[in-house]
Amino acid sequence: MLEHIDDSLEALLRATVPLSATDVDVAFEAPDREWSAKLTRPTVNVFLWDIRRSTTQANSGLRTVTRDGVRVHQPALPVLELRYVVTAWTSDHGDERALLAGLLRSLLAHATIPREFLPASMAELDPPRVEIARAGEDHMDVFKALEGKVKPGINVVLSSEFDIGVFTEAGPPIETIETTIGRFDSVTPQFTGNGPDTRRRVAGEVLHAVERGAIGAVVRSSIDASHVNATGRFVLRTGVDDEITIETEPPLTMAVPATGGVRFE
Repeated sequence: MLEHIDDSLEALLRATVPLSATDVDVAFEAPDREWSAKLTRPTVNVFLWDIRRSTTQANSGLRTVTRDGVRVHQPALPVLELRYVVTAWTSDHGDERALLAGLLRSLLAHATIPREFLPASMAELDPPRVEIARAGEDHMDVFKALEGKVKPGINVVLSSEFDIGVFTEAGPPIETIETTIGRFDSVTPQFTGNGPDTRRRVAGEVLHAVERGAIGAVVRSSIDASHVNATGRFVLRTGVDDEITIETEPPLTMAVPATGGVRFE
């Protein structure tokens, strides 16, 4: 997970500063004296020096996601604050300032890492937030880390959800919800009158909904109306022995089965 975040941060900086792969290196090692002595060309050092759980972006509850094609319920993911110090290393002082200014512009211009720079493994996560640490917040002692060498550094706080791999496989989706409506006699505990009126909420799906012109189409039963959503699905109430009609051209009609949902194939 941490390596994916490092890769995403590097991709963002290379694309937006920009940093040519043939001209500028990006390193994540500790920028100590031994490391800096080995540099042979301009380098941006992005050093992760602190990890802590966020106290301001805590999540709670459950959410349903798809993992490897299977629907699962997973608890809210913890949000971690990753603290980096970003420094520029060149042989010329003017080039170093120009490179540092480009890094500042990029980091200040992005509140999050855009999804185009995130790997597939982070597709279900919220994009990591990017902030430059403010005055009064924790900062890395850059001079101490660099063994006394004077060099400016940008303290960056990157907040990201962390997938801990805990989940429970979800059961099959609910296709119908059945309710019974009747008048309850306050004296004798039983239904009275002409008997209960049974109604159901039925889930439906239209295959190839786009090609059939069903997206957004009205769906009707004898007691309710709804619309087909962008994924070709709908939910509406139906009565006993009811019929569902989707107002396409030509219309799609199907009798409501005794159990389960409906599928227009």
